[in-house]
Amino acid sequence: VDDALCSPRGWQGLIAYGCHSLVLVVDANSAQTLQVLERHRASVVKVRCSSAGYLYFPLKVLDLKLQSLTLGDWKIIVWDVATGTARCEIQEHSKPIQDMQWLWNQDASRDLLLAVHPPNYIVLWNADTGTKLWKKSYAENILSFSFDPFDPSHLALLTSEGIVFISDFSPSKAPASSGKKVYISSPHSSPSHNKLAAATGAKKALDKVKILISNEKPSAESVTLNDCLQLSYLPSKRNYMLLLYPREILILDLEVNQTVGVIAIERTGVPFIQVIPCFQRDGLFCLHENGCITLRVRRSNCSITATPNEEPDPEPAQELVYDLRSQCDAIRVTKTVRPFSMVCCPVNENAAALIVSDGRVMIWELKSSISGRNVRSSSSNASPLYSPVSFCGIPVGAFQNKLPDLSLDNMIAGQGASPGEELRNSFLQEVHLKFLLTGLLSGLPLPPFAIRMCPPLTTKNIKQYEPILAVGECLQQASSNSNILADVFHVFPSDHRGIEWISLTGFISFATSTPNNLGLVRNELQLVDLPTG
Repeated sequence: VDDALCSPRGWQGLIAYGCHSLVLVVDANSAQTLQVLERHRASVVKVRCSSAGYLYFPLKVLDLKLQSLTLGDWKIIVWDVATGTARCEIQEHSKPIQDMQWLWNQDASRDLLLAVHPPNYIVLWNADTGTKLWKKSYAENILSFSFDPFDPSHLALLTSEGIVFISDFSPSKAPASSGKKVYISSPHSSPSHNKLAAATGAKKALDKVKILISNEKPSAESVTLNDCLQLSYLPSKRNYMLLLYPREILILDLEVNQTVGVIAIERTGVPFIQVIPCFQRDGLFCLHENGCITLRVRRSNCSITATPNEEPDPEPAQELVYDLRSQCDAIRVTKTVRPFSMVCCPVNENAAALIVSDGRVMIWELKSSISGRNVRSSSSNASPLYSPVSFCGIPVGAFQNKLPDLSLDNMIAGQGASPGEELRNSFLQEVHLKFLLTGLLSGLPLPPFAIRMCPPLTTKNIKQYEPILAVGECLQQASSNSNILADVFHVFPSDHRGIEWISLTGFISFATSTPNNLGLVRNELQLVDLPTG
């Protein structure tokens, strides 16, 4: 698995990801592979889903498209997922493409694609015809970019030294100006970075972080953004941006040009890989190196307050504190098994899919539970989360504890409440969030493995015949007509040696364990009945 991007629960409910030279399209509702796209000659490194795929008529999907980028030939292929064919191929030159994204924020055309071509070019393509619309060069190497969700003419380019803010982006012509360049000091270069993990309290945390945004170029020791993993605007707050580092997330206020929030990992914590900001609530889905997905929600009415031994600040700054609300189970990470990417439902924002290097797709769904009315632990600094009392003007029924978990907005009424608001809203119910594994797509085991086709079609079994293929290590039962995984049987702890069908509804599988010190093995034989498992 190389990269993934699409919606685990959304308009079509599809997940697309690259695996070697293939692009796989998976239905998140059933955790089954729907389409395998084969045209690339090298490994797929990026997959992006078009917003045009979200337009549909009853019983007929209209123009469901995605694009994929390969390593080696650096060719962008635009796919029609419904037919499984390539609509267009785009290639500027033989150098690697840093980033690409569909233009979702305009109505002129649904086929516009913005790509970063090395070393310092951004190119706007018409992905339907493969035509280059315009090309713009900048002074520094561009690593990635992010659009402002509140203003489609604003674009931020992440470079090796800083951030370039473009305020005149337009699909019709290239930006006239070179943008406003600001410099960012990496938190790893700050002497106070090592003290940040040991700091306690919001006041101490923010005191140890320098103002990161400046128009003057910092010293040579602190001018690096190579360890910055991601740059993204916050879709829930205007003029806010996040920078993702392996051990912290920085929240920047672009109006005051300073850091207003720091999410730091403890020394024994697991570093970040990816973060997806939410738009329905001010929350962050975070992926860690151990495969754990965490949800952090902003605490309401956060401000920096002085401790009894400190003098009050005459101009207190607003601080954004994100409390850990839920986390899923981690996976077993080895040299060959590690998490690659995470996607979040763009509509409901209550489900996330984890793509693992061994081919697994794990779908985690967020659920809420009532913890009682105004039950709040005095030892917890996190503000409570409340369940909404109405949805689209319809109040919660008399015999209904809470609204169903349709979306993140439908699960959380707000970002907590102040003590005074708690008294006025005493009828609100406090909720807790948890992740549940609702879907799992397993990849094939490492070779060698046993594989057998079921008995052939005859005149006697024509009514009940179904073409089934059995594959070991763990026995995977798949339909050869629809290419859909029907069931998985974990039969043996040892390696499978063979499978033999005895009927259309059962098979015998045998396995042999590894020899012990005396050279003896354990032979195992199992008869599996498919209808009952």
